Amino acid sequence: MLAWLVLCACSREQAGAADAAADARSAPSVPRPQPEPLVAPSQRPAPSQRPAPSSDLVDRENPWERCRTGYAPRGEPTRDVLQLGLMCGPSTGMRPLEAAGEGKAPSEVSRHWDAKTGECFRVVVAGEPDVRLVVAWTTNAPHQGQGDPARLVSDRGNAWLAPGAAALCMSAPGEVALRLETRGSGRYAYQIFKRR
Repeated sequence: MLAWLVLCACSREQAGAADAAADARSAPSVPRPQPEPLVAPSQRPAPSQRPAPSSDLVDRENPWERCRTGYAPRGEPTRDVLQLGLMCGPSTGMRPLEAAGEGKAPSEVSRHWDAKTGECFRVVVAGEPDVRLVVAWTTNAPHQGQGDPARLVSDRGNAWLAPGAAALCMSAPGEVALRLETRGSGRYAYQIFKRR
């Protein structure tokens, strides 16, 4: 009796499966949904958004550049300077030379100090989206590492590390001067870092 029930149940399942297959063959064909390409959410274009964050090219072998990888300014200058300072200060052996400064563009800030052989300097600057920056380092002593600022840009703000590819390092004692000229409009902040 038990064997008969099992056979009966199996034949019903087979008949049901055959009916379902026949129904599927006679149903109108519907195109199968195509899988979405694997794209990170930040890469998906949105018609109403500005371009995604960008920055200058980064040499991942260079610790002076690598520290800023992936950072997008938030448009809060003091916070951006603090975060970039924490990312690029300790990892390159640098600490703040003085407290962070703030201002409103357009303006000009000048700082100068006496430096010893082997000391290195770098400045971190951040501003709201309409702030532009010109950085000028000068010294009366032999030095290494002066170059263009590294620039980070997002739709919320801008940030710079200057020099970008390496710090300004003194080969002999002398006076160092830094001039920051901000253009455009908006708030900005800056902090000078030193290594010794």
